[in-house]
Amino acid sequence: MHALVTVTMSGRRAARGFTLIELMIVLLIAAILVLIGAPALSEFVAEQRVRTVTSDIASEIAFARVKAIEHRRRVFIARTGAAWRNGWQIFVDLDNSGTFSAGDEVLKVFNGFPAGNINVCSTVGDFANNVIIRPDGRVWRAAVPAPLPSDGLYIVDTMGDANPANNKIRGILFGVSGRASVVRMNETVPLCT
Repeated sequence: MHALVTVTMSGRRAARGFTLIELMIVLLIAAILVLIGAPALSEFVAEQRVRTVTSDIASEIAFARVKAIEHRRRVFIARTGAAWRNGWQIFVDLDNSGTFSAGDEVLKVFNGFPAGNINVCSTVGDFANNVIIRPDGRVWRAAVPAPLPSDGLYIVDTMGDANPANNKIRGILFGVSGRASVVRMNETVPLCT
């Protein structure tokens, strides 16, 4: 048979938690880790934000290209605000007026990005207010028969500072066939802001 043995601690209580010194040391270590990791985290977040915006815009361009070929008409991606970041609409230019009018078919409307450091811009005057996709799927340019290698839209995150070397940049460049390709351009001089 087994006997039940009870052991008691004479005059001592069992520890129930952490001491104030131990908690302060843990908080100090956590604060140091946050200070070390915060800059890297903000760069990662900015890079992901630029990647997401670029992907969204490239998808819109691909959508417009498909619709231009499908409708056999020019499709416009026209900005609706003071800048590309404020939004745009995609429409089929049914009356061939070159601008949006009541008879045109609106395919999509995007209301813009939230306020922040993201900017969408272009070095090409033809793309300052809109991108026009021709019925054959190619991008229209007024001055040249086909887009040049640097023609496109640029997505820039300024990181909230005045140092252009910190900018996160991706370009959506238009090829001769009209297909858009995405190029990471960090550590380059921003072509536009």
